[in-house]
Amino acid sequence: MRIGLVRHFKVNYKRDFFMTSKEFKEWEAGYNNSDVIRNDVELQDIVWDKCYCSNLSRAVTTAKDIYSKEIIQSDLIREVPISPLFNSNFKLPFWFWAISARFAWYFNHSSQEELKKQTELNAKNFLDFLEERVKEEASENILIVTHGFFMYTLQKELRKRGFKGKMIHTPQNGNLYLYKR
Repeated sequence: MRIGLVRHFKVNYKRDFFMTSKEFKEWEAGYNNSDVIRNDVELQDIVWDKCYCSNLSRAVTTAKDIYSKEIIQSDLIREVPISPLFNSNFKLPFWFWAISARFAWYFNHSSQEELKKQTELNAKNFLDFLEERVKEEASENILIVTHGFFMYTLQKELRKRGFKGKMIHTPQNGNLYLYKR
C-alpha cells in the first residue's frame, strides 16, 4: 500500500511584518480563504485509486488540480488552527505570534482552539477510517492533500502503523511525499 502526502499549493496572501494579536487572528482567516498559486506536481507515474483532502479551500483546489476522479473531503485532515498565545494591542512580529502559538499547541495550552492531543486523535481517526475503506474497496494507492503543520502529525501516525518514508519537517507546497507499507 502506498500513501502519497501532498501539501496544498502555495497560498497567494500577504501579511504585515508587525501585527497585534487580533490582526494575527484576522490574518489566519484571510489565509484560509485565499487563492493559491498553482504548480506542477510530480505524482511519480503512480495510478492513484483514491484522493482525500482537507475541506479547506486551498487543499480542495490543489486536489482538483492534481486528481481527476472523485475527491473525498474530510475535516479530520484540516490544518491545525493557530491562535495568539495572549491578547495584545501591541504590534509584534508575525513570526513571534506564529512560533509562540505552535509552542502553545505543543504544550496543550488553553490559548489554542485545538490541542495537540486533538490533532493526534484526528490523525489517528482519519487513518483508522482510511484503513477500513482500503479494506472494503481494495485500494492500494491513496493520495492525501493536506496542510504543512498537520502533515507532521500525520507522518508520525503513519510511521507508528509501519509505513516507511522520509520524515519531512517542513513540507514544500505542491510536492508529493511517498509512504509505503
